Amino acid sequence: MNKKTSIFRITIGLFVCLFFLLFLGLHFHTTQNSTQEKLTVAIVKDSTENKKISTFNKKIASAIGKKLKKKVILKTVTATTAIQNKQKYSVIIGLHEKAMNKQEIKHSLVYLYIPNELVSLKDKGLSNLSATTKKISIVKNIDYPQSLVLSDIKLHFERESSAADAINSVMTKRTRAAIVSALDYTALTSKNIDYLENLKTNQSTPPVSAQAYYLYVNKDTSAKKAFTSFQGSQALARLSFNILGQDYTKQ
Repeated sequence: MNKKTSIFRITIGLFVCLFFLLFLGLHFHTTQNSTQEKLTVAIVKDSTENKKISTFNKKIASAIGKKLKKKVILKTVTATTAIQNKQKYSVIIGLHEKAMNKQEIKHSLVYLYIPNELVSLKDKGLSNLSATTKKISIVKNIDYPQSLVLSDIKLHFERESSAADAINSVMTKRTRAAIVSALDYTALTSKNIDYLENLKTNQSTPPVSAQAYYLYVNKDTSAKKAFTSFQGSQALARLSFNILGQDYTKQ
């Protein structure tokens, strides 16, 4: 056997061994994934909501799955679908209080508070909400601010399909002011110089309370413990800062 033949056979042998090892690794990975426990998580998504909220919620689902060492199966659904099919999910992330009954709220945790902004024209500032009878626009996915409920103030609200529509109603003087998410207001004003020149946010009495987001746990105590551990370690706060620009995890 000459030297060239020996080198050729050694090369072929190494190639076959490498292929076999790759096959074993792929088979092990596939088998592990098929036998790994699964965690089905519903992410509530609203078409009018800031996209960063959905990204934030998906990261929470991944964090819970990682702590439990389970493969996360994400289902993006509406709030109505999530509640109607709640038995199918271990966790539902992104619910608003208005979508749940008292029992569902009891099994939920508030994990995020997105501030609302009261926006008006610069030359027509609004601060005392109890003194106005004018129309105020509010984005349809925002709950009626709890601070106004407690104050028993009856405002003439007009629901708008998006923050942009709510802001435009103020710009065109169709409404006196608008209540929109702070995230949406920042995003809109960063793209439209007319908003910066003509609009301002107002410190109101009573204040326009933040929008609370809920995480519903369906009788899965391990998932609840995993989330509270993630929340208590300040990891949730850091995630909020990284994705949303500030820590909105505390009221």
